[in-house]
Amino acid sequence: MAESLLGDIRAGRLAVGDTLPGELELVGHFDVSRHTVREALRRLEELGLIGRRQGVGTVVLARQPTESYVQAVRSPAALLQYPAGSRLVLRSSESVRAGRALARLLGCKTGAAWHLLCCLREFADGGPPVCWTDLYLLPEYAGIAAAVGRRSGFVYELVEDRYGQRVASIDVDIMARAIPERMSEALGVAAGTPSLTVVRRYLDRDRRLFMVSVSEHPGDRFTYSMGLERGWQSGGGAVWSGA
Repeated sequence: MAESLLGDIRAGRLAVGDTLPGELELVGHFDVSRHTVREALRRLEELGLIGRRQGVGTVVLARQPTESYVQAVRSPAALLQYPAGSRLVLRSSESVRAGRALARLLGCKTGAAWHLLCCLREFADGGPPVCWTDLYLLPEYAGIAAAVGRRSGFVYELVEDRYGQRVASIDVDIMARAIPERMSEALGVAAGTPSLTVVRRYLDRDRRLFMVSVSEHPGDRFTYSMGLERGWQSGGGAVWSGA
């Protein structure tokens, strides 16, 4: 399906500025599942050929692939980059609903129900905590709370092992913010201290959001590093992969 749409774009049958049919129309036209449609659109979006516009739909942006920058990692654990010897310590657990500001941060609908685990990432031998992490889980996965910090591995692995919910993709946002007052004392810093905030959204194969972590790192305690190498793909355009 992706190849067919790519051919239409290159041949000009779908011109720059044209709006693609909706998902359901594409499902019927190609006689495929919605998952197949979404994967095809994702591939074309990664090539820079299409883009989603709020209130308009999916629009053709270019006839040829453009340069893109992709961080390639072997596993979700490579996205975390936390030092060996650190572990999550559960501080509190509660059910919450996303207000407007939280919904924007998490990437969910306003009013969505979540189970919130508030955690510190600490070293077993002491020292300042690395970060404060708020973990938002769909309510049906709240049962892993008792295992956080008591079992080795990452929280997404606990969800996979206990419920069979597999991670298909992770969206990561990195931004500069300020440490909120509610976690400043536990982190040993003043409220308003500069923070490197990392938001990771965990999605399944149907692009359903089932877990979000929001980690606040005091500015002098964490560095996120990556390297990029240039490569080339068929059809033109450079792809950068993690080194």
